[in-house]
Amino acid sequence: MSDSFSSTRQESTILESATGRLSMLGGSRSALQRPLSTAGSGLGSSLLYGASAEEKVVLDIGSFTLRAGFSGDSAPLHTGELFGDFKAVGPSSRRKGQIRGLFGLSEAPDEEMLDALLLEQLREVYRCQLLLDPKSRKVAIAEGALLPIQIKRALARVLLGNLRVPQLSFYPSSVAGLMTCGATSGLVIDCGHRSTTVIPVYDCRPLTAYMTYTTMGGNALFENLCGLLKKFARFQPFDKSLSEQLVDSQMLDEQLCYHLLNNLLYASPVPLPAAKLAEASKGLSVGEASQDIVEWFESSVTASSPVTRLTIETPQYGHGTLLIPSWVRERAVEVLLTGDVSQEHLGLVDTVAQCIQRAPVDTRRELVKQILMVGGVADMPNIRMRMLQDLIAYLQRDSRWAALANDVALAEERVTKDSGNKSAMAPGEDQSNQHGSQSSPANGSVFRPSERPWIGVSLAVAAKIGGLDLRRDGFDGYNVPDWTSIIS
Repeated sequence: MSDSFSSTRQESTILESATGRLSMLGGSRSALQRPLSTAGSGLGSSLLYGASAEEKVVLDIGSFTLRAGFSGDSAPLHTGELFGDFKAVGPSSRRKGQIRGLFGLSEAPDEEMLDALLLEQLREVYRCQLLLDPKSRKVAIAEGALLPIQIKRALARVLLGNLRVPQLSFYPSSVAGLMTCGATSGLVIDCGHRSTTVIPVYDCRPLTAYMTYTTMGGNALFENLCGLLKKFARFQPFDKSLSEQLVDSQMLDEQLCYHLLNNLLYASPVPLPAAKLAEASKGLSVGEASQDIVEWFESSVTASSPVTRLTIETPQYGHGTLLIPSWVRERAVEVLLTGDVSQEHLGLVDTVAQCIQRAPVDTRRELVKQILMVGGVADMPNIRMRMLQDLIAYLQRDSRWAALANDVALAEERVTKDSGNKSAMAPGEDQSNQHGSQSSPANGSVFRPSERPWIGVSLAVAAKIGGLDLRRDGFDGYNVPDWTSIIS
C-alpha cells in the first residue's frame, strides 16, 4: 500500500513540475492537472463514453520497437518489436519472412515494399491493440532527430493515404522526453538499437547543429554479448557421457541472445580505473576482450556467484546448462561506454562529452544539469548511473571542463530530489534553508526511460501543445514537414 502511495505521489510531483514549466509555452494547465490514467484508459473511455475530439493516438516508432497508445495515458498501450514475422503484400510484389527492426533488411527496400511493411504493422496495431477505426482519431508521432526522411514520407503515405487518418502531428522526441521531467532544457541521450544520438535542447528548441552521433547502440551490445558468450561461456549437457562443450552459433540463437540481453545484463557499479582506461580502449572491441582486461573484470565482479547457470535446449546435445561467467553479465556494456577503437566508433561517454564541447558556451552549464537518457538500452539496470559516473570522471581529467563536473546530474533525479526537499519542509519553513544535498524519498523511476518520448508526446497533446501538423487533404504524397528543410 505504501509503495502504491509513494509511486502516485512521485507521479503527481513530476506532473506538477511539468505543468508549471509547460504553461510558459502556452499549454492548457487544466489539461495537465487531471490525473494520468493507467495504460489503456483511453481505450476504456472511448468504448464506454465515446471518444473525445481532442484525444489522439500516439505512436513512437524507433529502429527496433513500436509503441502505441492514447494521449493522456501514463504508458503506451502496446509495446512490441517492429515487424518481426511479417507478410507484406504490395501492388506488384509479395514478401514474407522475419525482420529485426526497421533497418533489418539485407538490402534497402523500395518505396512500395516499405509502404506495405508499415501498412501491415500499423493495421495490426489498430485492429488488435487499439481496437479503433483509424479514420476516427488524429495521430501524434514522436519523431527522432535522425529519422530518415524516406521513413517519414512512408508513414505519412500509409497513415494519411491508406488508413485515412485525419491529421498527423510530429513532435521532437528529445523535447518530449524532457517534458516528462518538467524540464525545458537539457542534454538528451537517445541510445537506440542501431545508434546513439546526443542532442542538446535549450528552451524547448533542439539544437541540431550541435548534435553528436555514434553507431554504438543496442545492436553493438547484442553482437558484443554473442561474441563474449562464444569465447568464454560453456555448455554442460545433462547427458553425463558428454563432456563440457564450447558455445557455438547453433546453441546461441538470436532469440536466446535477446533474452539474455533483456533480462540478465546490467552495468557494473565499479567503473574502470584511470590506469585501465587506456588499456581498455585498446583491448576492448565488439566481441573481443584482451586477457589482461578479462582478468581485471574477473577480479572486480560484484555478483555473489562467479557463474550464472541457465537451462537451455540445443539441437545437437539436447538439454543442458549454459554456464555464463558473471563478469560477462556485468561488463558486456563496457564496449558501449568506451567505444570500439578497432572500428573507430566512439563510446557513449566520448559522444556526450563531444556534444558538451560543441554546445554554445553560455548553455553548457544549463545542459549538463539536466541529462536525460532514453531509448531501449536506457532500461538496462544501472546504465544511467554508470554513464554519469564515467562522464564526471572524463570531465574532471581535463582542466578545461573540470568546472562543469560538479553540475552534471540526471534530469529525473534532480527533479525528484528538489521536489522531495520541498515536500519534506514543515509548513511555514523558509525554503532558502533547504539544501539540494539532502536526500529525498523519491527515486526518479516513475517512468521507464525507453517510454519517456512517448509519454512526453502524450503530455504535450493533453496540454494542447501543437506540433508540426500535416492534414490529409493537404498531403501531396511526398512533402512532409521536417527540420532538415531549413538547411540550405
